[in-house]
Amino acid sequence: MNELQVKVQQTPGTVTDGLQHAEDTKKEAYALKSQYESALGGAKEESTRIIGQAKKDRAMLNNLSKSVNARKIEIKKKCLEPYELIETQAKELMAIIQEPIAVIDERLTEYETARRKKARAVILEYMQKAFEGIEQQIADKAKNALYDDRWENATAKKSEWQTAIDARADAIRSDLQVLAGIEEKFRSYAMDAYRPNLRLADAMQKVQELRAQEAAILKRQQEEEERKRREEEERRRRQEELAKREAELAAQNQQEEVAQTSGYPERPQTDIGRTIDNIEREAFASATASAPIQTPIIEPTPEPVQEPEIPFDPKPSQTVRITGSPEDYQKVIEYIKAMGIDYEEV
Repeated sequence: MNELQVKVQQTPGTVTDGLQHAEDTKKEAYALKSQYESALGGAKEESTRIIGQAKKDRAMLNNLSKSVNARKIEIKKKCLEPYELIETQAKELMAIIQEPIAVIDERLTEYETARRKKARAVILEYMQKAFEGIEQQIADKAKNALYDDRWENATAKKSEWQTAIDARADAIRSDLQVLAGIEEKFRSYAMDAYRPNLRLADAMQKVQELRAQEAAILKRQQEEEERKRREEEERRRRQEELAKREAELAAQNQQEEVAQTSGYPERPQTDIGRTIDNIEREAFASATASAPIQTPIIEPTPEPVQEPEIPFDPKPSQTVRITGSPEDYQKVIEYIKAMGIDYEEV
């Protein structure tokens, strides 16, 4: 298409029938200005005398100003008549020119859309290969955060977006390798902490928290086990003491059984009976204790010698309370009598 040229032939206009007697009007206006500046600046009485004329002159000047403005508008309108014709023609021509521009813009937009779509498909395909083998949820999140629409521009360099994609994929794999080395019992919790923002620091912080919790639990378990161990040791110690006492009691019972076969009567079953029985056994043992046998020596009977009288020394008394059956009580009385002990029933 040939270049469209706009040519306008214009002749500068001359206004010949414009403002007639303009110079004369200027002179009259300046003269009135000077007159009233002098008059109104004088004495108050003199100013008062010219007030009426001043009002008439002001009205005349206002009407003159309106007349001049009306004439200016009329002349401007006549001067703009050629321009208004050109303006109408220009607007019509511009509207016609915009029609092919709109069609061209539409085709260019379609082309750019198709080109960007193709570029996006190429980039996404490269991303898919770069993140291959990585968990889908993590890969999708990384790709969405990484993708830059400027990579689709016609001026974008392929090497630049490929380098960015490779670097991010390598970083994700490095993070996952670190997470794979975490204890299995904590690994799933670490992955849950990593997925939202794909930050290794978040996952490691979670692992540290879990390890601290585990250490606290183990400490409590150890303390509980130590407490149970001490309780078990105490229980065993008590059992051993009880077994020892039972063994001593069994040995004592065995000795008593041996004593019974040697002539002791059967031991009673009540507490008072056993007390009396013990007293009887002690007396029996004292009476039957072995003593050296001496051969009697017969000597002449000496003459009786008057012994000095020894003052009576009463024996100390003891009060004993006996609790038991009448049979037990009677046995105690009989034993006291057999021992030659004085007693008194109260």
